[in-house]
Amino acid sequence: MTQDLIFERSKINGMDVLLAPRPGLGLVAVAAMIHRGSADESDGEHGLASFTTSMLMRGTTRRGSEQLAFDLESIGAIASEGDGKDACSLGLRSGAGEAAQALEIMFEALRQPAFDPREHEINRQEVLADLRMQEDEKFGFTYREYLKAMFAGHGYGHQTEGEQADVEAITPEACRRWHAEAIGPGSILLVAVGDLDVEAWRGLLERLTDGWASSGALRGRIAVPPGPRSEPLLDLAKPGLSQGFVVVGYRAPPITDAQYPALRLASAALGEGFAGRMFSNLRDRRSLAYALGASLRPYRLGGHQLLYIGTQPERIEEAREGLLEEAEAIRRDLLTEDELNRAREYILGKYVMGRQSVAQRVGHLAWWEDAAGYAALGAAYPDRLRAVTAPQIREAAHQWWREPTIAILRPGD
Repeated sequence: MTQDLIFERSKINGMDVLLAPRPGLGLVAVAAMIHRGSADESDGEHGLASFTTSMLMRGTTRRGSEQLAFDLESIGAIASEGDGKDACSLGLRSGAGEAAQALEIMFEALRQPAFDPREHEINRQEVLADLRMQEDEKFGFTYREYLKAMFAGHGYGHQTEGEQADVEAITPEACRRWHAEAIGPGSILLVAVGDLDVEAWRGLLERLTDGWASSGALRGRIAVPPGPRSEPLLDLAKPGLSQGFVVVGYRAPPITDAQYPALRLASAALGEGFAGRMFSNLRDRRSLAYALGASLRPYRLGGHQLLYIGTQPERIEEAREGLLEEAEAIRRDLLTEDELNRAREYILGKYVMGRQSVAQRVGHLAWWEDAAGYAALGAAYPDRLRAVTAPQIREAAHQWWREPTIAILRPGD
């Protein structure tokens, strides 16, 4: 299932719909992409988009949490949810014959969540447990503080889950408010891939969205790109550590930018996969790292290039300089043909492997439609990567990899 999908686009009762039929597959996967995420939260609401989304499948006004789970399980359907800075989502997978029944349950959860106080508290404790684990994890702790500096004053500058104090403050009433303001036909993209009849599904979706309107004007979506960074260097301390950690980052453009494919290849050549320069130079040759890597993280309005390394406390400064030197080498020198080919094949391989299942194809379409504005751009992405040259990579890195934001975590007293 690797060929490009042919999909049909429509708008049903204000909801954007992409339907990609695959006759004979026997399966259907659905994603309800809610075009509101943590970046759209106001001060005092951090974590609310994520928390509200995770409550949608925890019971409706008609079915409690256990009944909802039982009804899905009885037809062999699997539901999921996801959060993000730009969007949140509900997902669904089922057999083709049961898809209509499963979709009814999904829309019941979207339209009529109960926000039951008991389920709310259970969910809160689960989120808090995850956040406590992040607090004890060196990368998670350092990365959280790095984001605050990289995107100071912008919605991208905090974790989607919020912090522990944020989660403690979220109430069922706050979730109801977010649901009323942010979740409705006008803020949802419905994507379905699999063994489906397009006309029959359009009729089903018209019925499921009939009469659904927001109780007020939908909460607007953030449209302003991130402004200046606040602090170029954060020096953090945490007691009980036996290692240090360094995170270095650079601003990056949206995925629609002409230079994005070149930066994606630069990231792979630098520190993705065990053949990247960082692994060869900082880990294998200099024995600086017990953990390291690179990642280009795209958001709708502009993302960031992330480099990180975990090292011995007495070698923190050497590790930081090592990261900066490796980034500077990409800005200064052309990649060799072997490096460029390896980076390109690495990314294209991940791209293909990430689109094997019907659920992955749904996620692929929904993400590109949300992040880039048109899902078909995803199909053109491999060709964009293949067209990139080594000089274009150097030019893109030279333009974007400047003025780093750095967060250093040291053992404290």
